[in-house]
Amino acid sequence: MIRTGIMGGTFDPIHTGHLILARYALELLELDEVWFMTSGNPPHKRDTKHTDAKTRHEMVRLAIKDCDGFMPCDYEVKREEYSYSALTLKAFNEMYPDREFYFIIGQDSLNYFDKWYHPEEILKYSKAAVYPRRSEVSLEDEIKRMEGLLGARFIRLDAPMIELSSTEIRKRVGDTKSIKFMVPEAVEKYIREKGLYQ
Repeated sequence: MIRTGIMGGTFDPIHTGHLILARYALELLELDEVWFMTSGNPPHKRDTKHTDAKTRHEMVRLAIKDCDGFMPCDYEVKREEYSYSALTLKAFNEMYPDREFYFIIGQDSLNYFDKWYHPEEILKYSKAAVYPRRSEVSLEDEIKRMEGLLGARFIRLDAPMIELSSTEIRKRVGDTKSIKFMVPEAVEKYIREKGLYQ
């Protein structure tokens, strides 16, 4: 079986924190590869204005083009309906029976994972791995709570806590501040050339 990690996100824009966490996941879970899956039409952000999916995915492609083990995934970008992880993972299991999927999320997503669209389906078609984010509750306690609610195991990723956010990067661009080292050089150049986040 090919061990494949799925790191989904709006990636508006993708930043170095995403890449560092994906590298830790690749090593800690002994994955063969990590797919960066750009969300096309995320239902949890339906009231939020974000950059069009193709532009966001192009930034993903630029960010990881020279990174061994990282692959861009545009499955949800190509779909017009809302992007539900449960449906995507079910489709992936049918399309790629030779792969074992690991669904990589942050603690901020774990906090309300039971409210996601059919979380039991996500856990049926993948193994969920969680990296730490700033929270009033410890990751261990949050994992225990969610395991009790859903009756499934979550894997703790002992990755560093990275506070960099896409929101902060968009604000810095809008304030004409530097984003050097926060995003890959190719992504910074693309943002400047396209006039994004002005």
